[in-house]
Amino acid sequence: MNVVLLGIQGSGKGTQSDLLVEKYGLVHITTGGLFRQNIKQETRLGKIAKSFIDKGELVPDEYAFEIVSKALSSAKDGFILDGFPRNLEQTKFLLNKFEIDKVFLLELDDETAIERILARRQCKKCKKVYNILFQKPKVKNVCDICGGELILREDDNKKAICKRIEKFHHETEKVIKLFKEQSNFFSINATQSLSVISKEIISKIN
Repeated sequence: MNVVLLGIQGSGKGTQSDLLVEKYGLVHITTGGLFRQNIKQETRLGKIAKSFIDKGELVPDEYAFEIVSKALSSAKDGFILDGFPRNLEQTKFLLNKFEIDKVFLLELDDETAIERILARRQCKKCKKVYNILFQKPKVKNVCDICGGELILREDDNKKAICKRIEKFHHETEKVIKLFKEQSNFFSINATQSLSVISKEIISKIN
């Protein structure tokens, strides 16, 4: 089963992906995660990606396609794509190469998205993500998993968040419009509780 999760930053794509991984044993794939992994391993694509990321630029689609395609092909039991595709070119690439079973849009307004992202914290060591609004660690600023320090990511400042949201509306809205024409597309209100959203997604999958 191959699933795509779309939504503005802060809509809960990562959290819902983790829940689906736990339930169905799918592989959770994000472009950011793939870039970080390749950069850490110092692969050819990782070095190319780093040269753009270090300049604050987006990695061109041709390299994103290569990294994503390899990861998707390796996910033999199915995948959850989180944050990809972001534009029409990426969407065409995906639909030409892979069968997509379900597409979910987690709908959230800009104001709530900004509030949620500013409340996001990430473990410095294991990279687990928390949210001090509704997904707090047991001990303040300490990771439940490894005991690492929880920090606000550098790019989770209001100016950077607003820029990413603007880009989402400019590019990804066209992707949503294209997917909406298909019968496997479902829109879900992301202001609901995590458990309610999860139940809705699972009911549509089943």
